[in-house]
Parts: sequence; C-alpha cells; structure tokens
Amino acid sequence: MARYCYINERNPYYKTGQQYSSKSPYSLIVKIELLVLPVILILFASTFFPMFSNANLNELAQSPVVENAQVLGTATEVSPTTTSIPTATPTAEPTVIPTPIESGQVPIPEKSHSKNSYSIAVYGDSMVDTMGERLEYLEHKLKSLYPSVNFTLYNYGKGSENVEMGLERWNSRLDYQDRHYPSITEVRPDIIILGSFAYNPFSPYERDRHWIGLTKLVEQAKSSGASIYMLAEIAPLRNTFGKGPNGVNWDESTAYEHSGRIVEQLENAVSLSRNLGVGLIDVFHASGGNSSYVNAGDGIHPSVAGHEFTANLIANTINLN
Repeated sequence: MARYCYINERNPYYKTGQQYSSKSPYSLIVKIELLVLPVILILFASTFFPMFSNANLNELAQSPVVENAQVLGTATEVSPTTTSIPTATPTAEPTVIPTPIESGQVPIPEKSHSKNSYSIAVYGDSMVDTMGERLEYLEHKLKSLYPSVNFTLYNYGKGSENVEMGLERWNSRLDYQDRHYPSITEVRPDIIILGSFAYNPFSPYERDRHWIGLTKLVEQAKSSGASIYMLAEIAPLRNTFGKGPNGVNWDESTAYEHSGRIVEQLENAVSLSRNLGVGLIDVFHASGGNSSYVNAGDGIHPSVAGHEFTANLIANTINLN
C-alpha cells in the first residue's frame, strides 16, 4: 500500500485537495536523507567524542568485572586496566599451582647417605647399657633423619665395668640381660661408637691407666675397619653426684671428689679422639652439667631427657656417606 504525505503548495507536484505518491522523485530524496543522516551523526560523534572510539570500547570490554567487591563493608572502587591489549594471544603451557601443605606436615629433607642399610654397635659401661636394650632412643632419632634407611643396632653396654674390663671382653660374645650377641668382631658393624668408661674410675684412682686402656680399646676398634667414634657421655653432677632413692648417697665431699675423677676421664676421651684421629661425640661439654639430663632416681645415669639428648647428638654427628 503506497504511503502519502502532505507537501507545501509551492511544490510543483502540489495539486489542491490531492496527495502525492511515495513513488515520486521527492519521496526518493527524502529516503536518501533518512539513510545518510545516521551516518553523519556517527561520524560527528567519533570526531568530537573519542571516548566512544573502537579502541576505547575494546579496552573497556577487556576491563575486569568485579561483582560485589567490598572491603570491610565498604564498596571497592575498581579502576580499568591500563595494560595495552596484545594483538595476539601467545600459546603457553598451563600454570600448575602447587597445593599448599598444611602446617606441621612439611616434610623434613632426609640426610644424605651412601647405603640403604647400616649396622651400628655402641660399646661401653652402664652409661651405654641404660640407652635401651635395642638402643631405642638412638633408633628413633636415626629414623627421623633417615626414614628410608634400615638400621641394625647393637647395645654392647655392660654395667660396673672399667676400661680394662671392656677391653678384655672385646673379642667375646655378649650375654647380658636380654641381649645375646656374637662378639663385636664377628658382627663387623659399619660404625662402632666407643663409650669412655669414665664413670668407673680405677681404685686406687689412676688417670693415666684409664688413658692407656682407652687408647688400646680405640686401636682394637680401628682394626675392625669400621668407622670409629668416641662417646664422651653427659657431664656428672658434682656435690649431688649419686643422690637419690637408688643412689650411693655419699656425703658432698666424697661425691665432689669422685665426680671430679669422672670429669678427668671424660677429658681423656675428648683428647684421645683428637690424638687417635677418630670422631668425637661430645655430650660431656654439650650437656654442661644440666641436672635435667641426670636420672633423679640415682643421680648418676642419664634421665630420659639425657638419653634423648645423647641420641640426638649421636645421630647428628655420625657420617653415613
């Protein structure tokens, strides 16, 4: 159906009381104007209002959208990014974000070692004997440092022995309490830790005799081919040495004199380790006479804390490489 509109009477196509058809030349001009006008408006807007240019529209389109952004209940103002938009998106491997490890579950790196299994023998008097039938304190500490290593531990400690008695049984099997082992020379351990035998001085006291006997014991151990360490045990208490329900309970002067002899023989062990070129596990100086490391029951042997302290120092001193 043809459209009609009324025109001015000056127009040559005007006829009184008549309407003109949209197919007339004038109608065509009107249509062209209607098509051109929006184009002119867009060009005008692009020229005088650059914020609506294609580049800015693209930039706005790339701005992050933050929904309900708040900080402590206050609306957060988000500024559009000023980073230029790359012409091409590079191809990259997807980033793998590690899962955080909960506190307390961080693995401790295992100490280095050259083998997957080791045998260790600890040889001494009652200071070694009380370290546990299977050296449990030491075993626990070693497994924490070397979780993938298998350890076979031998406790060759025997109570009330001086260094000469220890030397005498070196080549003999051990049948003591719950422990029944072949001789240490038959076991052929990778590591031998020699106690100082300092807590059993000779009577009458002879420091040099202890020095000579401990030297011979170290030489015997070195001939086995094992790695040798000297263990200088915890420092004794002085005035209160031997005090406790199960102790010797000497008077202060006797306790002080006897504990002084023990200190001298512990110093023998420290010096001999240097002179004979063997490793030193110096619990003596590290313990510093701390009474918490001494068993309150007898005032002589290590307490649980003392055994743990000793085991920790042994495990961190020996070299498995």
